[in-house]
Amino acid sequence: MKNNKTPIKIKDIAQIAEVSTGTVDRVLHNRSDVSKITREKVLRIIDEFDYKTNIIAKTLASKNQIVFSVLIPEHDKYSSYWQKPLIGMQKAEKELATYGIQIKKYFFNLSDINSFKSKATFLLEENPNAVVLAPIFKKEALKLTDILSKKNIPFVLLDSILDEKNDSVGYVGYNSYQSGVVAAKLIHTRIEDANNILLVNLLSNFKNLNHLSQRSDGFRSFFAKKNKTGTIVELNIHNLDENSISKKLSYAFDDILRIKAIFVTNSKVHIVAKFLIDKQLDQDIVLVGYDLIDENIQYLKNDAIDYLISQNPVEQGYSSIMKLFKFVILKEEPKKITYLPIDIIIKENLIDSC
Repeated sequence: MKNNKTPIKIKDIAQIAEVSTGTVDRVLHNRSDVSKITREKVLRIIDEFDYKTNIIAKTLASKNQIVFSVLIPEHDKYSSYWQKPLIGMQKAEKELATYGIQIKKYFFNLSDINSFKSKATFLLEENPNAVVLAPIFKKEALKLTDILSKKNIPFVLLDSILDEKNDSVGYVGYNSYQSGVVAAKLIHTRIEDANNILLVNLLSNFKNLNHLSQRSDGFRSFFAKKNKTGTIVELNIHNLDENSISKKLSYAFDDILRIKAIFVTNSKVHIVAKFLIDKQLDQDIVLVGYDLIDENIQYLKNDAIDYLISQNPVEQGYSSIMKLFKFVILKEEPKKITYLPIDIIIKENLIDSC
């Protein structure tokens, strides 16, 4: 029996069908990426409640453009990681085209705080409707979020979360601190207590890099509880030139005995893997790093990298835009924190994970 008394909304259909609002929107506009069973289920509910597409929303969408600005790092020659969230964002933008949503992207240099400041200024001058922000530089990100809050511009944090209380719509990513704990557990099972560990940061200005600090803290906290007799030696390498890295790592191995594991706090772990192969150390060292990028996969396949911690950047990008969509367009209060699973990738499960 059809119910004509109470108008039903997209979020109501999604709740009844136990699917996302994005899935309902794809069904309504006959888009792909919806299974036959799910499509039929949503259509039955639409028919049952005599749902009519919101003509007012479509009219607004045809006249007004809604801008979601994105401020994230640019990818560089050492890592293609930051290309992947864009894939998810582009997918969301395509799905939400009916609502007149445009995603405007601003990219900053991971090694240059001034680059972040400059792009943040450009973003604010454009006065967007909402913002997705990767708060890599903690102090500068806090200043930006304070301005966004004063301007009543909603924002979502991506990839790393700020510790301080903020007015964000929410966070999409994984728990950086816990990922460091996971890395420590993986290494702990493979080495002796007396063995030494290198903790390698391949970036400049490490102390102000929010997510890397959290990973390092999580890693150290695990071993602090284990009464480990070996030492964790932290090595900050700011110059990513191959010769500079080789020299730094060579000095470390010359000065420190019994190094049996290396934890690299970002996706540039392939640089260390190459060093280990060149020095014929790849069979003796447990190497753990981050992210399923092309540069890392080849070294995982040949056992130079033992474990990669994957944070599903495509899903991060997609979910961050959808979280803003729910808040700005559907006027819903989305879940504050969306932690994605911390996936552990080894050579044997690589095919299923790509």
